[in-house]
Amino acid sequence: MAPAGDREGYWGPTTSTLDWCEENYAVTWYIAEFWNTVSNLIMILPPIFGAMQSVRSGLEKRYIASYLALTVVGMGSWCFHMTLKYEMQLLDELPMIYSCCIFVYCMFECFKMKNSVNYHLLFTLVLFSLIVTMVYLKVKEPIFHQVMYGMLVFTLVVRSIYIVTWVYPWLRGLGYTSLGVFLLGFLFWNIDNIFCDSLRNFRKKVPPIIGVATQFHAWWHILTGLGSYLHILFSLYTRTLYLRYRPKVKFLFGIWPVILFEPLRKQ
Repeated sequence: MAPAGDREGYWGPTTSTLDWCEENYAVTWYIAEFWNTVSNLIMILPPIFGAMQSVRSGLEKRYIASYLALTVVGMGSWCFHMTLKYEMQLLDELPMIYSCCIFVYCMFECFKMKNSVNYHLLFTLVLFSLIVTMVYLKVKEPIFHQVMYGMLVFTLVVRSIYIVTWVYPWLRGLGYTSLGVFLLGFLFWNIDNIFCDSLRNFRKKVPPIIGVATQFHAWWHILTGLGSYLHILFSLYTRTLYLRYRPKVKFLFGIWPVILFEPLRKQ
């Protein structure tokens, strides 16, 4: 976490329960943590495109919700890191729980009839989200949020490993890439927290462009945003395979992965 003594800016004193390692208002007076803010674009723009594509393709609404939920997380994180206000922190952290619940629902409903609804699982996830929300608003303890989020991510990992091991082994590349990218982001998140003092001292001694590369919380956003996006592709690929579509992963401009598919034609 950030040491004491950061400057104040447009949004006034920090009220959030967390203040990350990036120096506050170092780039502009209007954004508390500039790099931690703009790095959220990867969680905002690509999922919007994914949601639009899903609507055009007539996909089930839960996949549209997955993309939009990731966008909401990115927007909430943008507001949090821009202001370092407690209310904006909640807009970041609580949607992380809600979006993961949507991901869990999608992963456990991959092998069901089209447009089916599992009301028991839906009720369980909604109840879980409500309980986490009420407890977190009461205790205001970030570790509680991190543990609850970790439980959901662990559930997704176990389910994904099951699918690529026993159901669709040829999806290991996509599944493990999603997991590996996310875990690399988690590693950078820990480095940013544990070695914050050393990182700040290092930035004072090197050119700014090198210092930017050590903004590891921003890298957490980039890598977990990409990992989450790839997870949605993995979940969608699994689902459309089961529904006997022909999904393919393509790269826009040779860089960004998207999923394209068409239903099998009736003979």
